[in-house]
Amino acid sequence: MKVVVMGGGQMGSIYGAAASENGHAVWFVDAVGAIVDAINDRGLLIDRRDGRRDVYRVPATIDPATIDGPVDLLLFQTKGWATGAAAEAARPIVGPATVLLTLQNGLGNEEILREAYPDNPVLIGMSVHTVITVDTAHYAHTGVRDTHLGPSRAADLARAEVVASVFRRDDFPVEVLPELEIRTAQWSKFVLNCGSLPVAALTRLRTDVLRDEALPFAVIDDLTRETCEIAKATGVTLDPEERVAFQHELFATAGGRASMLGDILAHRRTEIDTINGAAILYAERYGVPAPLNRAVFNLVKGLEKAIELGES
Repeated sequence: MKVVVMGGGQMGSIYGAAASENGHAVWFVDAVGAIVDAINDRGLLIDRRDGRRDVYRVPATIDPATIDGPVDLLLFQTKGWATGAAAEAARPIVGPATVLLTLQNGLGNEEILREAYPDNPVLIGMSVHTVITVDTAHYAHTGVRDTHLGPSRAADLARAEVVASVFRRDDFPVEVLPELEIRTAQWSKFVLNCGSLPVAALTRLRTDVLRDEALPFAVIDDLTRETCEIAKATGVTLDPEERVAFQHELFATAGGRASMLGDILAHRRTEIDTINGAAILYAERYGVPAPLNRAVFNLVKGLEKAIELGES
């Protein structure tokens, strides 16, 4: 199968690597020239938990038009704010049978892909792997967890099974869920992101430090509970205390920095719009209070402005 990964960063790297190990033809597309050059020059490097370093000799490009299309599978792992531009750039390699898959953080990416390609199958999913950046196109896969994916329309369930097999390995579990269940799984991760990512960005604390700081972690817990109430209003029922407990479990094993903190430290735009910003939109739509989501959203936007002005 011909697989293109839009986004050669932390999460995109491990999925492209898994597909390559399974014998599929993989290309990476990234807007950062240094990432593209590093992959082409010395390969994609991934450090594993058992101490080994895997090197993947796969092609990378800035321009999808240089790939011989159409491709079979297009995986979107860009930042949420870049999904629209990535979808447009991919047009030269999207054919009538190309399957689009988003495993991105936040909500709203599915709608962007659906609008761009209304006739193509769109699969959705979530990943809670932990990956940290060692160097350009060099990552450490520090936390291995299940990937869940499924159809955004019930009729595409069979396609989801085929796509899951592209990535699935004994050490890389991928589970297919029907539409209603995969949407619940999306929200399950979304509430965790709404809690942890903005607090990490605002405090600038590494994961291994933040997990032991009771005061900021209490804000993470309360944000998680508040976002569970928003999910409930949309028809997705989650157990807030189970989600809080799972968040603590994640922090107990994760290392490095949360992705939003990495963006702040690199003076990049964050994904706050598709994380807490999306939670606020749902809260407004269903008439649910969201004061904590609104507070951290406003603060992170303020921090982005400070970075823009060179004051952070």
